Amino acid sequence: MTIHVGIFSDLPPQARTVVLIGGANSEHLRELVRMAEFRGRAAYRVASAAELQPRWFAGVDDVGVVVGASNLASEVEAVLERLNQFAAAQAMGMLEGVAR
Repeated sequence: MTIHVGIFSDLPPQARTVVLIGGANSEHLRELVRMAEFRGRAAYRVASAAELQPRWFAGVDDVGVVVGASNLASEVEAVLERLNQFAAAQAMGMLEGVAR
């Protein structure tokens, strides 16, 4: 799994799954979720790495990560670490059996 971090408009088209990091009250992130879904991408808004579900990434080759605010550096690091754990599990074939 390849992880692409950046602004939504710069994510490569092959990143068909997008994780948006930020608060539940962010109107900006709500709009980005709508845009992602309109473009046929799966979009998941999370406030913390603990909210990430492995089933979201089973069979996914490219993931886009968008950060909703500049003060989330530690949470972004945690999300990226968790995504890398999922990528390692996927490389060993361990995410494929996760129920959808």
